[in-house]
Amino acid sequence: MKALTDRLLFAAFATVALLLAWMTLPAAHLETVSFSVWIYTLANVIVCADAIDVAIRLYMHRHNTAHAGSTDPATLRMLSIELTGATPADARPRAAARPFAIVASVFNLEPRLEEFKEALQPHRDHVWLISDGSQDHTVTRLRQAGWRCLDDGVNRHKPGALRRLLQTLPAHIETVLVIDPDIRIRAPGEGSTVALERVIADFQRSGAAAASPRVMIEPDGFLGRFQAFEYALAFGFGRRSLADYSVSSGVCLYRRDALMRALERHSLSVYAEDLENALILLAAGERIYYDGRLVVSTEGPGSWPRWFSQRVGWYYGLIKVYGERLAEIRRISARGTFATYQFVVYMGLLSLVLHPIKMLSAGLVLLGIASSFDQLFAFDLLPKTGPADPLNFATAFGSYLLLGVFSLLTVVPRAERRYAAPIVPLYLFYTLANIAAMTIGLANWFALRWWGRRVYRDHYEPDDRGNDAPAEPQMARVGV
Repeated sequence: MKALTDRLLFAAFATVALLLAWMTLPAAHLETVSFSVWIYTLANVIVCADAIDVAIRLYMHRHNTAHAGSTDPATLRMLSIELTGATPADARPRAAARPFAIVASVFNLEPRLEEFKEALQPHRDHVWLISDGSQDHTVTRLRQAGWRCLDDGVNRHKPGALRRLLQTLPAHIETVLVIDPDIRIRAPGEGSTVALERVIADFQRSGAAAASPRVMIEPDGFLGRFQAFEYALAFGFGRRSLADYSVSSGVCLYRRDALMRALERHSLSVYAEDLENALILLAAGERIYYDGRLVVSTEGPGSWPRWFSQRVGWYYGLIKVYGERLAEIRRISARGTFATYQFVVYMGLLSLVLHPIKMLSAGLVLLGIASSFDQLFAFDLLPKTGPADPLNFATAFGSYLLLGVFSLLTVVPRAERRYAAPIVPLYLFYTLANIAAMTIGLANWFALRWWGRRVYRDHYEPDDRGNDAPAEPQMARVGV
């Protein structure tokens, strides 16, 4: 069965590669006088920006860990900083983790309650839950099964619910692992390289405010392959490069007092809630690092409409939090050159300010695809030069394919490469879909301020009057 699966994956990969190569053939028949440097450059803005970002982040990680003498290279590749405890197994005695809690806000979880309990059963003694205004039998069934679940009958939404839950935890608990209900904490041998308790003990010794583990997508069909590759890049290139001013994710370790202070200043919106936590903590001089030795898995959206809605909400949250937290971003950028790159250059300039240019670039690539089909089937509906030049698509596709293969072989764990490999030739199209979702997310932000309503209703906050309200059970809410 495994050999058959491998052959099918290889066949799918080869078919897609040949199809896309066939689509680029018209570019080889163009006259050289049709070449436009300006249009060519604009069409390749997306791939150039991503390639430069990858190079910078590889350098950042190398620079940030250059003096890590006591950590073995394999472990160091999974960390954004050197940890005193992250040494070979026989190098030092290990201290046990001090008291910690695994906390989560749940809402109408009854349809998937058994899956939730099964996933957290190994850590049940450390789990503390709060119902965020559940209207089904979630609380009753959890309590009957012996799980701790606070219920005030109030819908506070995740940040507010967690703040309330932290106030009720026993005083001796100093560390909390915030999770979403749909995650599974991977044990050693299932993705993680060390046990949860080891990661927590190292975190407690570090004195940092937070530590983000690696989040992976559970295997689940064609769309899942794209998301698995995307998450691997986001953590392997992104968070790993940020030393101790990383960005927390939906699953994150926190020092309890630091999280309490952050939530006291939090807007309590569900949009980009984790980014807001990170900005508050980093602006206060706290440290957040990435520890990829611990892996947690989550389910991605199961359909393209759900995926699109999720991404619209993410990007709306990005511009919302960025605009509201400019003072914090200025303080964070003063911490160093790499902090300036992440929070000003990458997040502000490349992601937000230059987004209109990326939209134009995406339009030229799509027009190049249309022109390729136009010439291949002799429709002759589009011009063969200028913005409709098939070369725009051919160069963007070839460059992005090379970048994708490089990323697959450098940051995607070996055990996950076979699953992600077939979609690498198509990843440019996934990136274009992300640009479309980001455009709608940013348009929602402007539309709400100018006209008081969205152009597209995502599932995070359906009430245009500003009231956060989850439209369905809180599943698949882990953001990169």
